[in-house]
Amino acid sequence: MGPKDSGLTGARVLERLHRAAPPPFALLRRHGAGGRGPGPVEVFFGRMETVRSLDEAEPPDASPGPGALVLLPFRQVAEHGLPCHDDRTPLRVLRISEHHVLPEGALTGGGGPVRWREAGFVTDDAHYERLVAEFASSDAARGGLNVLLRRDYTARLPGFRPAVAVELFRRLLTAEAGAYWTFLVHTGGERPTTLVGATPQGHVAIEDHRVVMNPLCGTYRYPSHGPRTGELLDFLSDRKESDELATTVDAELTVLCALAGPGVRVEGPFLRRMAHLAHTQCRISGPAVAGARETLSRAMFASTAVGSPYAEACRAIHRHETTGRGYYGGLLALIGRDDRGEEELDSAAVIRTLDIDHLGRARLSVGATIGSRSSPAAEAAETRTKARALLTALTAEPAPAPAPAPSPVKRGPAGTATGTDRPARDGSDRPDLDGAAAPRPVRDALVRRRAALSSFWTSGASAPAARADRVLVLDTGGEDLTALLHMVTSVHGPAEVIGYEDADAGDILARHRGPVLLASGPGRPDDPGSPRMAALRQLSASVLRGRPRGRAPVAGVGLGFQLLALTAVPDARVTPRTGTGLARDVEVFGRRVTAAFRNTYAVTAATSPGHGGPPALCPGPDGRELIAMHGAAVRGVQFRPESVMTTDGADVLRSLLS
Repeated sequence: MGPKDSGLTGARVLERLHRAAPPPFALLRRHGAGGRGPGPVEVFFGRMETVRSLDEAEPPDASPGPGALVLLPFRQVAEHGLPCHDDRTPLRVLRISEHHVLPEGALTGGGGPVRWREAGFVTDDAHYERLVAEFASSDAARGGLNVLLRRDYTARLPGFRPAVAVELFRRLLTAEAGAYWTFLVHTGGERPTTLVGATPQGHVAIEDHRVVMNPLCGTYRYPSHGPRTGELLDFLSDRKESDELATTVDAELTVLCALAGPGVRVEGPFLRRMAHLAHTQCRISGPAVAGARETLSRAMFASTAVGSPYAEACRAIHRHETTGRGYYGGLLALIGRDDRGEEELDSAAVIRTLDIDHLGRARLSVGATIGSRSSPAAEAAETRTKARALLTALTAEPAPAPAPAPSPVKRGPAGTATGTDRPARDGSDRPDLDGAAAPRPVRDALVRRRAALSSFWTSGASAPAARADRVLVLDTGGEDLTALLHMVTSVHGPAEVIGYEDADAGDILARHRGPVLLASGPGRPDDPGSPRMAALRQLSASVLRGRPRGRAPVAGVGLGFQLLALTAVPDARVTPRTGTGLARDVEVFGRRVTAAFRNTYAVTAATSPGHGGPPALCPGPDGRELIAMHGAAVRGVQFRPESVMTTDGADVLRSLLS
């Protein structure tokens, strides 16, 4: 996005920022397109408006350069029919009339100490640990739900004025060189809001006609002595951390597949290095099929700041958090056009951000992603670590036991990071975390993590298959099927989706000759008190029993598999799923597969594999839980082939539909 420069010098621009009542403005340093290193500091001036929806956020003209900076509060999830605590935080748009690029070094030099009073977490560690323990032991968590639950740190800044926020921004430029966006937004007016932060989480962007997302999850907290290779390797091999990142990638893939054409690709994982911690992150992209505003609207919000599955996580946040989030978990988005007049979009999640009101009252919200294997003490410690860089910026005191200063980040082929290794002064094993400069064991661990992801997604080879017999996908309710449909289209051919409420077994049997696929969803398939499950049981049994011999098979995944097994396997029983974790190594009819298991319940049977005729049954390691079944008329798998965690998911799905 090119500049709309009025010709002011850097000194004149900074003078305007230090006025007692400056006009609305924003300061921004962001990483370049494609993951390149940090760019220059940009300054935007313009008119700040409050709007009702993103439809009103269109840039004022089609000239090159940034046209609008959008501040999306978390309460906008209500636009998608999801619950939230409505705190009336406004949706704002800065209509950009001036865009300046500050010369390097313009913000050097200290601005003196920042005074703060009455600072501390609103709730103590013990309260947050109880919250973590309660959720981690719930059926929802055991069924694979991960949710980010926040806690708030508040402080009062006596004599606060926008110039103080400029000083905080200057400190963050040095303290958090690894941030995706470092930013300051001042809304102006009689009761202005000021946001200043350094977020590691880029969200959705449009770059060179490709829509790009940057799912980030998994946190390595540097100990007091700084990062160590051995500890970093332990983090990279921790199944809980890899499951959390893969779950986040799955959630973002569901969003991206609705915004992209064939050729969706997953790259990574990479390490994003911050001052006090490091995250694992992937990059997913595909050919853009929607404009900037539609892309932004359909991509609300980053799963990193919410959890996954997304809708369930929003409902869990509404249950467990008692107040609104303000802008926390929302988005900052820059919309504009390149020199050719093509739309551009870049956005970042509002996390690691101070929200300061006109009286100098500041709130910093931080959270940890909670799942079934979460440790309450560890998650509470993670929230403290995430707050650390921002809290350090609030005071003139140096950060205790800082990590090694970050080296410049550059990007090489395929998004791999490159940099310069910098040994610790004391000669200890403090690794540079930046890609090619990292110790070989760290690079090898990242290669192994990548090899454990689905080759379907990492190859980007997802052109639609050319088949005449389309797949009828039965939506069992409660889940977004976009990623599954993307894979179905790629491995078999065109697909049609019909909700279970609208499906008629007689109509399906009469007119549909191709494969029928029962998708997954939440819930217990034999629940006697659920009208939805009663309808699904009747529909699946009617379709399976009435299917003429010689027709394409009826198949199921997850809940769909369970529903079919209750009809096709005489002694099938539903039981709560045992064990923890999402990714499991299983054998499916002689093939070793790492697969994603998300359902809270499992189907067990005493029938041995192949006993009693088709379908052949494939039990899990305990000999009772059914992992898969395969016959001429009915097939299915308990796990999710479309997940990035399922190594051979495309081949598994192809075998179900063939």
